[in-house]
Amino acid sequence: MRTMGLQNRAFRATAGALLVLTAALAGCESPRQREAEHRQAVEDRSSPAYKAGEAANKVAREAGRAAAVAERKLEEGARKAREGWKEENRKQREKERERNP
Repeated sequence: MRTMGLQNRAFRATAGALLVLTAALAGCESPRQREAEHRQAVEDRSSPAYKAGEAANKVAREAGRAAAVAERKLEEGARKAREGWKEENRKQREKERERNP
């Protein structure tokens, strides 16, 4: 039983060391590699597909804003309609009370 615990600890320690080493090596890039990635990113931003994506994103944002404005107007209209219905019901009840005292 005791050897099982030692093996488990050794495995965890080894796995932890490998994880730290992998993370450290992943952060290491050569200047040439960083420059190539930067150049690729610039080329990607100037591609027609990227520009089309930006335009689609802009249209989607504007549509979202327009939908929010329309929602607010609809909610305001619904609120006014409810108030009007309540007022009309109140007036009808008053008329009924006046007729039938």
